[in-house]
Amino acid sequence: MPIQSYLSKLTLALLCIFTISSCRKEVHNIPLAKTDDIAIMQGFLNPDADTVTISLSVASGISKNKKEISIDALKNAQITIESNGIVKSLRFLSETPTMVIFFLPRTEMPVQQGKTYTVRAKNGDHFSLEATTTVPESPADFTFTADGPYSSSQNNAFYKIKTTIVDFKGQNNFYRTSILASSDPNYDPYSRYFTTDEKDQLAKITLTMQLDEETYRAGGNTIAVSHISESYYRFFKSVQTLEDTGGNPFAEPTALYTNVSGGIGVLGAMTVSYKDL
Repeated sequence: MPIQSYLSKLTLALLCIFTISSCRKEVHNIPLAKTDDIAIMQGFLNPDADTVTISLSVASGISKNKKEISIDALKNAQITIESNGIVKSLRFLSETPTMVIFFLPRTEMPVQQGKTYTVRAKNGDHFSLEATTTVPESPADFTFTADGPYSSSQNNAFYKIKTTIVDFKGQNNFYRTSILASSDPNYDPYSRYFTTDEKDQLAKITLTMQLDEETYRAGGNTIAVSHISESYYRFFKSVQTLEDTGGNPFAEPTALYTNVSGGIGVLGAMTVSYKDL
């Protein structure tokens, strides 16, 4: 899935969650008043990607006297990425009515495994954002089996894809497993299998996913296992929880995780391993 499309969908979901759950959620590291507009920054660093891509958007406040952040303010922001004292400026790439995307070619700042990166986004008095993440040192090793077809209660046939990840010992690790379908680049319903090694207690981690028979038989599918940063994991797990409980007024308050100071969002990192299914 193209990074622009992915960030657009994630931004839309995040804005919906922010609106629906604003009466009962907690958001850390935000010095702004709750009625102000709040800048959202998202970025996911990947050594295999051709670019560093950062998106900016806004969660709108509800007061008439609020501090406003316009799309133009986002578009005119100064975005930098820093690692080991080297600082590079990102350039404007594209915009939608709700989001602005900046990029930097990999040739100017290669994302390297085990390195730490800090991204800053500023525009005068409008906002000042900063986030830091460390890229995992190694891609995950995994095996898989495919079994089926089975019939669901809706009489839809599917295959069970069982993935086993070999954990890195001596550290806490976080993983994301997904199935990518070449027959439809936007088909990615299994992108949200997030798991951990339970604080280094597990030597192997097994996940079972389902893939519909038509897509399985079309061929050209790929299993992707990402070794992800803790910030990546905690952000998406909190988003999932808010999505699952957003319509329940009796649900316990849920904290939306963010490692972006001065706003909300996430700067995460990953290394990815692929195998043909």
